[in-house]
Amino acid sequence: MKIHNEQANLLRVFNCLPYKKFLSALDESRIGVVICDRHFRYRAVNESLAKMNNLSIKEHIGRPFHQVMGELSKEVLPHYERVFATGKPVFHLEVAGKLLKRSGTSRWIQNIFPFKNSRGRITQVGSLVTEIDQAPTQNHFIPAASSTANLVREADFRRPSSRKPLILSERERDVLRLLAEGKSNKEVSSVLDISVRTVEAFRARLMLKLQAPSFAHLVHYAIRNGIVHP
Repeated sequence: MKIHNEQANLLRVFNCLPYKKFLSALDESRIGVVICDRHFRYRAVNESLAKMNNLSIKEHIGRPFHQVMGELSKEVLPHYERVFATGKPVFHLEVAGKLLKRSGTSRWIQNIFPFKNSRGRITQVGSLVTEIDQAPTQNHFIPAASSTANLVREADFRRPSSRKPLILSERERDVLRLLAEGKSNKEVSSVLDISVRTVEAFRARLMLKLQAPSFAHLVHYAIRNGIVHP
């Protein structure tokens, strides 16, 4: 009952006039809108996004990504985590995969950005989503204030020999080892006696330093370099 009441309250909030006008305008452009909290639960979506996932708006609100996107959520979550951790938007993220409520493979371009409260703390993350039909290309993302020359490609990450050897600090190796072993940010903070936000910062720093397109690539790096054993 509590969950249903929360969903009803959220629906009332995001159906107020300012949000309704904003979301409706984007519906006309066929641009999907997602707003999520730190637990990666949908706080608001517009009709275009709901249609992309083949669910109603009400079926999104309050539900975590994985209950709507299935396995595809594992591909997009690291990028939302990055925005929460760094406060920097991610532009032109290309995502492809199969959703729970749709057949076949779908493809989208997402732009993800942070929402801060009056104290400057990131409380929510939003995303503008556009569905595309072109032939598939490699997944990539472009961090804010970077150029196309710095485009991170999955293929590049898989060719460590093409880069100069990277040196991780002892604390970075500790964080990477624990994360690769499957521990949550909270568990890592407890083991290393640091705050959860510090763990989030280390995680984002590792992804940037290693140019990892996803968290799975961090795990592969840890295994490949003997930081953790499979």
